[in-house]
Amino acid sequence: MSSSSHKFYHLHDMNSEILYDTFARESTERIYVDELVIIPLKEIYKMLQSGRIKGDTLIDLSAGPCIFHLFPLCNIFKEFIVLEFNDSCMKTLQKWMNKEPDVLDWSHATKIAAEMEGCRVNWEEKEEDVRKRIKNILKCDFTKENPTDPVILRNADCVFCLYVLEHISENLDAFHANVKKIASMLKKGGCLLLVSVLNGTHYTVAEHKYHFLNHDEADVRTALQNAGFTVEHNEVLGSKLRNNVIYFEHMSFICAFKNWDV
Repeated sequence: MSSSSHKFYHLHDMNSEILYDTFARESTERIYVDELVIIPLKEIYKMLQSGRIKGDTLIDLSAGPCIFHLFPLCNIFKEFIVLEFNDSCMKTLQKWMNKEPDVLDWSHATKIAAEMEGCRVNWEEKEEDVRKRIKNILKCDFTKENPTDPVILRNADCVFCLYVLEHISENLDAFHANVKKIASMLKKGGCLLLVSVLNGTHYTVAEHKYHFLNHDEADVRTALQNAGFTVEHNEVLGSKLRNNVIYFEHMSFICAFKNWDV
């Protein structure tokens, strides 16, 4: 299958449970869980150590029915606004919020987060803390002037992006436009936490291959600079996930601050 025939996260149907089973469930092949869940979780804690990331409200823009990345952020932000591009993943997140039967099990990540904070016995409380702080789960569409229409959101103190830009950006022009859209959601001086896969091509859910934007560290830095950001922290790690199921060569962890409106 050529890259031109790959499906897109924000445009096409996806089985969110198969996505989770393939890449994030505790019983999944360990290399996937380590690179896509555990390493990012630890890197988020590292980015928070500067003490500069502050505020009350965080907007979460992430790919997949993920909540593990919000565990460290409970220590800073009072409320989370979760924006989701994919209908199936949105429904799965809502099921987790409502504690419905057969919800996705993130306890393996919750326990690591609790252990890193020195409170392993209270790992269940981490999940409850996230639930209490999520004020809305809203459908998001970057083709609209107001991506959350009809809901109008106030600019946030922080935007967190987990893997989402490489999913929804068809090319570099779209990537630059999407970074500027994210910047418009932030207050001046606000923080963007960006976790990305670089030099990627695809990932697979069931029999379907989905698009990754093939971009590199320089592309990300240029887009951030053009959108009015200054990068404070940037770490790039090599990836072992270079196979037919999923392919990308690096992971990037960035903390950037918005200096001006574009």
